[in-house]
Formats: sequence, C-alpha cells, structure tokens
Amino acid sequence: MEHKITKIEVQKHNKDRFNLYINGNFFAGIDAATYVYFNLRKDLILSDEDLRNIGEYDGYRVAINNALNYLSYKKRTESEVRNYLAGDEVHGEVIERVIQYCKENKYIDHDDYAKSYMNTLLNTTDKGPAIFVQTLKQLGVEQAIIDKYHVQFEGLITSERIDKIAQKVMRKYEKKQSAKMIEQKVIQTLIQKGYNLDIANDAMKNVKLVTSDLALDKAFEKTVTRLARKHEGYILSQKVIQSLMQKGFLYDDIMTKIKDSGLSGREEIN
Repeated sequence: MEHKITKIEVQKHNKDRFNLYINGNFFAGIDAATYVYFNLRKDLILSDEDLRNIGEYDGYRVAINNALNYLSYKKRTESEVRNYLAGDEVHGEVIERVIQYCKENKYIDHDDYAKSYMNTLLNTTDKGPAIFVQTLKQLGVEQAIIDKYHVQFEGLITSERIDKIAQKVMRKYEKKQSAKMIEQKVIQTLIQKGYNLDIANDAMKNVKLVTSDLALDKAFEKTVTRLARKHEGYILSQKVIQSLMQKGFLYDDIMTKIKDSGLSGREEIN
C-alpha cells in the first residue's frame, strides 16, 4: 500500500521535531535527523516498509536525544546510560545502538570519566583510593582503567592530606578519649575514607597525639560513679584502674588521678 506525505510542519513546542502527515492525516512526530536521513518531503510516496523504518529510526533518534540530555548534566558511564534507557523502556537493540553512538562520539568515555572522578575526589573531598576503586567497579568501568588511575591516585596522596584528616579526628575526640582510643579513631576514619592500613599506620607516626586532662577527668568520674555502686575501697580503685586502662589511658596518669581524688589505690595491678 502506498502512503503519500501531504504535509510536514515544525512542532510548536519543539523546533527540532516535525509533524508528519500521511494521506491528510497526522502520522507521527519525527526528529529533525529522521527528516533529513530519509529525505522526507511533501508528495513523497512511502511504502509500509518505509513507514516502519521511519518509526524505528525515529525511536532510535529519540533514545539518542534522551541519552544526550542525561549526559549533559554530568559525565556518565555506559552502565548508567544503559540503566537510564532501560528505565525509559527503550528496547535492548536500540540501547545497543545508542551506546555505540555515544562511545563513537566520546559522549561515553570511561578513561575520561575515571580521570575526572579521581580529580574530583582529590580536589573536593578527603576520600581515598579505595572509595575511588569501589565506585568505579560499581559503575562498570573496566578494570584496566581502574588500575591505571588507582596507581595515579595513590601517587598524588600527600602527607598534608592525611594529616588534615587525622587532625580533624583528634580535635573531635581530644577532650573525650584517651590517646590510644584517639589513635584507633584516626586509623578507623582513614580506612573508612578509603585509605589502606599502611597509610593509616604511617599517619600515626607523623602526628602527635595530644589529649586534654578533661578527657581523663570525665572518664574517671563516670567510671567511679558506675563502679562505686558495687565496690569500695581498694577493690574499687583496682576496678577503676582496669576500666580506664582498657579505654587507653596511661597507668601513671590514672594513678595520679586516683591519688589526687583520695580514692584508695596504693596497691598496683600485677
């Protein structure tokens, strides 16, 4: 069956799309690229197959435009674009063509994505290489690319970067925790932020842990109040010493505090 194009008009709300009329009736809206690709014009005669091809190609063009719009806000990986198009109910074959188009035109570029993400983490966050690797793996970036920039990331980590994180943790806990506990907090924080254990341990060699007497004062008062409900005298003092040492406070500091407080503590722990 033959179909004659009787009118082609620009859509009112989207100048990049056209309304296509066949035999006097509206047939479909088409993309400008579809219009050019098929060299559509008034009075052109189309077959059933022509109409199917036009519809399929325009669906492909719509998917491309949606993908490019999605990519316009930020860099994306292939996995992200695939999931976006699938969520938009685009057919698998069309998704493959769109992905190929985006890769060929560098709209999807995993090497560029990994480099950009590395720079973002380095310049705007305090996160480390492990977070970088984990995120890229989740986004489907190739292992070779991850390894390439992982090495670069580690090489760009400065002692100042690590020290800044450590100092922040120390300021937070210096009036609340013992030096030993603060050290553990610093190491734990660095690992959680994506730095390996070697970097975390090295950091502790380069920072001076300073704790306030207030930390021991608070811990001592709280511990004595809790243990005095069940113990007294020498036993109480020994229980207090044990508890505070487990929290990382130094034995000599604890003994000084016990003596100053008047709590019996003349016999030491063996």
